[in-house]
Amino acid sequence: MNRFFRHPATNAVGIGVFTTFYGIIFLTFSDRLKSHIDLSTSPFWKLWDAFLKFDGHRYTAALLIALTLLVVFLLLAKHKPYDEYHTAILIKCLAVSVILSLLAIALFFLIVLIDPVGIISKFTFIITINWSTVVLADLIYLLLCKSDYNR
Repeated sequence: MNRFFRHPATNAVGIGVFTTFYGIIFLTFSDRLKSHIDLSTSPFWKLWDAFLKFDGHRYTAALLIALTLLVVFLLLAKHKPYDEYHTAILIKCLAVSVILSLLAIALFFLIVLIDPVGIISKFTFIITINWSTVVLADLIYLLLCKSDYNR
């Protein structure tokens, strides 16, 4: 399994597929999303609904796609495989990412149980948080690895 994660292209494919999936959802179904917002009573969710109503999810998607392209470029620019130390860090980061994703699903379920109105808006919020953390964590990992290799 470690040999699989040693290659930067594996990480590039993973983050690329993840971003492609969410990018398609955010950009393709944005008109459908707008018809299901403005239902919440909470001030926070009203603010989030306003963000979605004015195409905030499209800007978020564009920003995260651009960051993903940067991550993929940095990954593919590095041709040599990671050493065992960096592979172990990457595997730990992936494990934390899986745990955080599972916690996000549990949080979504709890949020829906507390206030079942506006499920699509809440789901979009959880996806945005999850997608942002995965892309930013990968970028931080790459920058930290790059600085380790430059020493």
